[in-house]
Amino acid sequence: MQVFFRHVRLDLLKLVIILVAGYFMQPAALAQPLKITLPNETTWIAIEASPSAPPVRTSTTTISPEMGKTKDATELENAGATASDRVIVGAGDQIFIAVFGQPDMSAEVTINDNGQVTLPLIGTLKIGDLSPQAIERLVAKRLRDGEYLRSPEVSVQVRQLRSQIFSVLGEVQRPGRFPLQGRLTVLDALATAGGVTTRADRIVFLIRRNHAKGTDTQRQEIAIELDQLVDKSRGDVDLELKNEDVVFVAQQKFFYIHGEVRRPGAYPMEPDLNLMRAISLGGGVTERGSIKRIRIHRQQSDKKITEFKPELIAPIQNGDVIYVDERLF
Repeated sequence: MQVFFRHVRLDLLKLVIILVAGYFMQPAALAQPLKITLPNETTWIAIEASPSAPPVRTSTTTISPEMGKTKDATELENAGATASDRVIVGAGDQIFIAVFGQPDMSAEVTINDNGQVTLPLIGTLKIGDLSPQAIERLVAKRLRDGEYLRSPEVSVQVRQLRSQIFSVLGEVQRPGRFPLQGRLTVLDALATAGGVTTRADRIVFLIRRNHAKGTDTQRQEIAIELDQLVDKSRGDVDLELKNEDVVFVAQQKFFYIHGEVRRPGAYPMEPDLNLMRAISLGGGVTERGSIKRIRIHRQQSDKKITEFKPELIAPIQNGDVIYVDERLF
């Protein structure tokens, strides 16, 4: 029995030695913790060798332009393209037509009075009343049809826009003519001209030529209140400008009140102003004044001055002179 137990102890000792040696002699790679690295940008590709196999994820960073665009980027590009499509070139405009990879075919040209330009290889091309995007497609088509290039890439840049203009006149900081680039409104036109002066009237006139055939009216005048331009709750009257539009800001209109009022002087006109409101602006009638002895002096269209006794609800016009006389007793 002693010999048997001695052999068992030796076998157990050998087994323990083998296990300990195997633990310390294992490869270093197996002792390290497992790390998994996930790619930042992935795309889905299909295995061409096995059409029935499911798509496999790969960490490649080469992605198609359509997959690389986010929703915001796509919307931003569409908005930029829409704004650029609003630009229409015409006679006198200077544009630069670039053909990528072909500098000899690129040219900076000025559109003549017939709306035409002359380009290398293509010759005379009519591009008047077209947008830059339409010109790009037209030039690319001519290059393909003439078999000059198989897949031409054309870019058009507007260097000077002289055919599409609008004017801002009157009581503004920088009156003048400005190019109509993209979508501009009446409020944008006033900002382009530096804003209105302190003498500006509260009414802005948009003068627009009527190009419709068969109409007797050659131009249209649209009166817009400045308060409505900035207050959208009162209606969206910030109209979009068209070619040859004129934004006119008149000088502020005044009426005058003197005599037996507390604050005689000149006051700016207000919408729907009547005699009662005009007297209140002047501080009201004094103790010696009589509300029944009020006269208005008004200049007529023939430059003559007329005097009349008004009612309290009588409307006040530009340039009226209101006189409040003393009471008799």
